[in-house]
Amino acid sequence: MKGRFGKQYRNGFDGSIKKLTLIFLGATAVWFLVIELLLIRLISDPVRWYWLNIAKDIGFIVLGAGLFFALLRHYVNEQSKCISELAQSEESLHRILAGSQLGFWDGNLLTGEVKRNAIWAEMLGYSLDDIAFNTQQWSDFVHPDDREAAWESIHAVLEGRTEEHQMIYRMRTREGGYKWILDRARVTRRDAHGNPIRMSGTHSDVTKLKVAEEALKNSEERFRRIFETTGVGMSQEGLDGRFLLVNDTFCHVTGYSREELLNQKKNFQSLTHPDDLPIQLQLLERFCQGEINRYDIEKRYIRKDGSVAWVKLSIALLKDSDDNPMSLIVATQDITRLKGLQQELELRAHIDYLTEIPNRRYFMELAEHELARAQRYGNDVAILMLDIDYFKQVNDQYGHKAGDKVLHKIANIMQGMLREVDILGRLGGEEFAIVLPQTNRAMAMEVAERLRSRVADTVLMLDDGISLSITLSIGVAMMTPQLVDLDSVIGQADKGLYQAKAGGRNNVVFSA
Repeated sequence: MKGRFGKQYRNGFDGSIKKLTLIFLGATAVWFLVIELLLIRLISDPVRWYWLNIAKDIGFIVLGAGLFFALLRHYVNEQSKCISELAQSEESLHRILAGSQLGFWDGNLLTGEVKRNAIWAEMLGYSLDDIAFNTQQWSDFVHPDDREAAWESIHAVLEGRTEEHQMIYRMRTREGGYKWILDRARVTRRDAHGNPIRMSGTHSDVTKLKVAEEALKNSEERFRRIFETTGVGMSQEGLDGRFLLVNDTFCHVTGYSREELLNQKKNFQSLTHPDDLPIQLQLLERFCQGEINRYDIEKRYIRKDGSVAWVKLSIALLKDSDDNPMSLIVATQDITRLKGLQQELELRAHIDYLTEIPNRRYFMELAEHELARAQRYGNDVAILMLDIDYFKQVNDQYGHKAGDKVLHKIANIMQGMLREVDILGRLGGEEFAIVLPQTNRAMAMEVAERLRSRVADTVLMLDDGISLSITLSIGVAMMTPQLVDLDSVIGQADKGLYQAKAGGRNNVVFSA
């Protein structure tokens, strides 16, 4: 700053000197010419010539004195103007430094003197008078772990390897703690040989920024540890479905490696079972529209080996600083085993464990649906009630294990002879029932007779080598306008069953 105003001052002052010198030389030349002309041509009296010559010298002295005072006045004016502008500039600089809370230092590399402003000192809890103006004291403030790197950065600038020293390091405060300081400096003057002779810079307190940065770093590290070590599969997915981050658990669930999921640009669409994809795409659209911020869903992934993995997803939306959807964070739980247990429980609730056909409750539920459909479309439907003849004697004579084997064998025979649309169930004990959709009376009687005949022709071998012959009694009924509810039709078929037993068993009776 001083150099710039000094240069302006010198340029103005040199111009004024040249101007005044030319005026002085011109006036002197005119004066001498006039006096010489008078002395030579007009003045012949020696006395007058003498006094005129003295007047000439006095005039020369007066002109010289006038020039001197003119130059002196101009110099004083220019100097005052320069000092005023310099003071205004320094005041502006101080206001800028104070407003931006920047500590300022200016080092004379030849004398080792370093000047600092009050903000530099106050930043560390000192007053300006407490701070000595030398570089050694600055290095004493710097944290020992940062001192070598700080000096190396400064030397790199002094040696011309870099243009600017810029480094964040710790400086000790008056209370003994440390603050993080951003130090920026440049060489501001070099000699004719390029050697640095002056260096200036600023300090700014970035402790809060550094603390926030460290907190963010720690938060990210905690998130990363949780993300990587949790027993739940974790993934970050773009709004287009691409996997951006995955942990090892997620890789284990899907059967793909991290590299396959990320580098091959896999997406959740390619892993999702086709039947489950539409609903998730609908939910993703609602995410993008801002209608929801999170949701849970159960779906199936197709693993790398082609097997199916049931998963429960908890999905949350990440937004940017402008509240725009950015990506999804997905927690994935492998519930394949749980789903298997659930399906097994459902199966046990619906299937008779001994015969592996629908139990009474499930049979009645299926039969109700079938009768309702037959009424809706006007189709025929028949119901058969079946009972194993003399089954109590089998249990009493050969034991319940033999009885269980008889039940299982009868169920297998019937399953093998019926259509897929037919409904077979065990109502309890040795009693079974069959629903025959789209079947008229003649066809129902034919099916019943084939079942009776096949069972009668079957010889069942027990574990001890004893052979058993088993027969069935069967009652048949049709759904009619008068018999439209399940209980009524079953009741009618049950009447036929009793008539078959009354007629000697191993018989088929239609009940109208």
